[in-house]
Amino acid sequence: MWQGIVCSLALCLVGLADLGIANNLAGYEGYTKYTVQHGDEDAFKYMVDLQTNDAELDFWLLTRNSSVLTVSPRRKTQFEASLSSLGVSYEMQPLMELMAALQANSSFAEDNYDAEYEECQQEECEEAERPRRRARRQARGFFSHYPRYHEVLSFMSGLAARYPQYCRYESLGRSNEGRHIAALSISLNSRVRPRRVAYIQAATHGREWITTQTVLYLAYELLSNLRAFTRVLQDVEIFLVPLVNPDGYEYTHTTDRFWRKNRHRYAGHSCSGVDINRNFGNHWNYQGASQNLCSEVYSGTAPNSEPETSAVVRYLEFNRNRVKLSLDVHSFGKFIFYPYGYAKNTVPPTVGTLRSVALRAANQIGRYRGTRYTTGTSASILYEASGSLDDFAYGNLGIPLSYTLELPGDEFHVPAHDIIHVCKETFAGFIEFIRHVSLY
Repeated sequence: MWQGIVCSLALCLVGLADLGIANNLAGYEGYTKYTVQHGDEDAFKYMVDLQTNDAELDFWLLTRNSSVLTVSPRRKTQFEASLSSLGVSYEMQPLMELMAALQANSSFAEDNYDAEYEECQQEECEEAERPRRRARRQARGFFSHYPRYHEVLSFMSGLAARYPQYCRYESLGRSNEGRHIAALSISLNSRVRPRRVAYIQAATHGREWITTQTVLYLAYELLSNLRAFTRVLQDVEIFLVPLVNPDGYEYTHTTDRFWRKNRHRYAGHSCSGVDINRNFGNHWNYQGASQNLCSEVYSGTAPNSEPETSAVVRYLEFNRNRVKLSLDVHSFGKFIFYPYGYAKNTVPPTVGTLRSVALRAANQIGRYRGTRYTTGTSASILYEASGSLDDFAYGNLGIPLSYTLELPGDEFHVPAHDIIHVCKETFAGFIEFIRHVSLY
């Protein structure tokens, strides 16, 4: 009922409540989304300073050429005055209007996929085929919405139960609030540890829901089509962590749709959370991070201080001689980053290989529907930021293929009808990355 309607704030709130997502948008009434085009280097540096030091602004994307951020009604006039003084151009949209439109476009996704993955009729398939096709159709339906934490774990454990010879369900540890940081290990023989590991994680930032689905889709497609990927899996273990930040992920479903950090609470402070993507122990808190607890890029009290970070570090350090690929999946921007992110002019010794593999993966992604990724270091394309997984895996542990993948989209909430397409195109990129693991 909301499609095609440009709604007032009041109507948007009613519509969002009808669609069942009002609770996690409470408090965002009157917020505005800004897309700012940076006129020059001064404007870019000003926006970087705002992201690092102004806890009241929420940056969704910050590149050298543009920014996407949300601003509260209290700061709206002041922010627009600053933009005017910089002489930059910008577009704005009421945040609740945007979210209502996105949710409206998502509301009939499952019906659309019934036709695409229609189960075979009685006269068209053998009796023995029906359960397998039914299971496949049900699994495909899983990728037409955004699952909650318990659904993710149920899906993962279900895959391990269905394919016990090839898949193990594990836990790297527990989060700040005690949730399992669940993992799947996929190989041609679950009882034998292959010599090489491709490590892939997602949902470092709670609000990046689409990232979890792409990693789960990778697991699902590999296990559903093992014969097709026997060569890819030859002597390679694929280790997947779809929810590195389960507390933040669940919090974005129940309370705050745009929550980024983990849920570490500090006694005597109203602000909470650490940016896990600033907490890894490589040039910790050097650039693009903050020691302001209220900042979106708060880096924590020390390197690897968070249980989520330390769980990942423990696994990678223990398996450092086997892990050949580390891939951290984020949203959004259509980027493939490789080290180093902490300094613009610091080039890794194997930059040629890192660049070549990134370009190959980007090319494979683009073959599905033409999505074009930009490759390079985050410091050169976005801004300097330290404490990320890709820098840590490469610089501290010597993992030769280390990347951050920023998925497509114009905001964090990819419409449900597009989830399957993002999963499919990203799957091609994942496979290309994994193919190169066998070279080490």
